[in-house]
Amino acid sequence: MTRSWNRPRKRRYEHTGAVVLNQVRLGQAPISLRRLRWRHIGLWAVVVLMVAAGAVVAWLTWDSRFYVYDAEVVGTRQLSSADLFAASGLDGLHILWARPASIRARLLGEFPSLESVDVSCGFPSDCRISVVERQPRVLWNDQGQQWWVDEDGAIFEAEDGAGAPDRDMAGRWLVRGPLPRSEDGSLDQRVRVALAELWASGADVPAEFEYRTDRGLSFTDRHGWRVVVGQGSGMDQRLRTLEPLMDHLESRGATPLFVDVRFPKAPYYSEGID
Repeated sequence: MTRSWNRPRKRRYEHTGAVVLNQVRLGQAPISLRRLRWRHIGLWAVVVLMVAAGAVVAWLTWDSRFYVYDAEVVGTRQLSSADLFAASGLDGLHILWARPASIRARLLGEFPSLESVDVSCGFPSDCRISVVERQPRVLWNDQGQQWWVDEDGAIFEAEDGAGAPDRDMAGRWLVRGPLPRSEDGSLDQRVRVALAELWASGADVPAEFEYRTDRGLSFTDRHGWRVVVGQGSGMDQRLRTLEPLMDHLESRGATPLFVDVRFPKAPYYSEGID
């Protein structure tokens, strides 16, 4: 009877042990040691990278070689390179904060006599400012206030580069009268076209003009007569009309106060009061 009683208990023990051993296999850890090792290596790599990045940032921040204290300025004719550099805002600026587009906009706003500006910067602190200055064609005297006007109609103060008003006028014209501006601040389109056509015609006209809002441009010819040519397109036709009319008046011995060819098909002159 003793043997028959011990057998069931032994079988129950073996069955229970088999269940436990099936849940966790012998010789295998719950987490792979290889995976854990790679986690530690990755963590240390991140720490090393962060330390290295911090060292680079500290180096870039504190090393004076990365701060701009001078720049190469090319293309200047009348403007001062020192003035351009000072206005650029580069002096003492870290190279990482140099924004060429912002510097370009700042210089164009500060110096209307500049036609174009190109800015380039590179490590450690090398910057280059290349400019093209406007070439004025007309000195406009508006009641004592003098302005330069270039071929594109851009207007800027005569003191802003391009030479002094009382010198270097070769190839440039002088206009006296109220300065007409368009909405964008440039020279009025009709006056700009008139001057451009007069330049292109190559006509032998004086280099000094008078401007009035009611009749446009006029000049005094070799006879001392005031010739009104107006504004807008059609200057070639007006000048062609002027030549025979002047010959006719000269043959008659007339001394007109002014000759008006603004309307080529109906030119007229006056010997009365202007």
